[in-house]
Amino acid sequence: MKRLSYTILATLLAFGAAAQNDIAPIMLDDIHYYISDRDSTNRFFIKHFGARPMAQQPINPFQFIDFLLVRPGQSTINVSSRGPFPGMRVRDPKRWNRTQIEPSPDLPPMYGMDWLAFSTKNLKKAIAKLKKEDIVFINENFKLPGEPSVKAVILWGPDYNRIVIVERKNDSGITPFGIDHLQYIVEDLEANIKFFSEVYQGKVINRSEQVATMLVGGHTFVLATPEGMGLDRSKVARRSPDFFRYGIDHLGFMYKDIRPAFENAKAKGYTFALDPTRMQYYDAPTVYTFAITSTPDGMQMEMYQEDGRTTARTKYLDR
Repeated sequence: MKRLSYTILATLLAFGAAAQNDIAPIMLDDIHYYISDRDSTNRFFIKHFGARPMAQQPINPFQFIDFLLVRPGQSTINVSSRGPFPGMRVRDPKRWNRTQIEPSPDLPPMYGMDWLAFSTKNLKKAIAKLKKEDIVFINENFKLPGEPSVKAVILWGPDYNRIVIVERKNDSGITPFGIDHLQYIVEDLEANIKFFSEVYQGKVINRSEQVATMLVGGHTFVLATPEGMGLDRSKVARRSPDFFRYGIDHLGFMYKDIRPAFENAKAKGYTFALDPTRMQYYDAPTVYTFAITSTPDGMQMEMYQEDGRTTARTKYLDR
């Protein structure tokens, strides 16, 4: 089965499941970067990948987050600086008191999400465009875990976070780029498959001993052990509450109502750092209700609902 088919199947499964199963998310809606320079990160995705800034609802919108959409119908890339954020009360006083690790190309890989991958129909054309824009490529003959024959490149994104571009000849998207997959490094493959299956109703569509491809919230997730990615397990860093690294910090899955999914996960023994809570901003209610848990490797995952919205963002700031 080709990856475009995965994308189509992911959308059908996500929206079909959400219509029939109130514990399934409507979609993955938030790929959230904490970044050292918010403005330059926005320019990076807008200039190089054609992202467009999205509008929030007018009721008490957050001012510390930018929402960028690369392809309609998909998750947004959310960009914010490191907190604390004015107007937001912090439940855990140690939340932002972690030792900051400065961005560097020499940092070891870390368990959790390792890269965001974009698809394009013509990789050669995309490479030529990005080289003119002074993008730094790490490897122009990159081998994907589980798909070594697929043409791909890997490059440096903001704060030395890795970004992959994959050629999909049958990509019929209406934009030059789209989100292809989210790549995870996992310490225990079975534990992570179980987590995404039980908490977010993900479906395994392909797997080997070291790599599993799942459809989760309408997007493709690739879970791979260090060995499945050609890495030395002893050199992969564990996530720690004592240290902060810039990059993709968490993902957010959207629901019409998060309570059934939250109760289902609790019943299966999963713990939450935050039970369903209406978020306050400058002591006034927002449209968002959140619950927060973590993957087996300690990467934060969110369930949330947004009053008045149950589909991907469609309102652009420039309209």
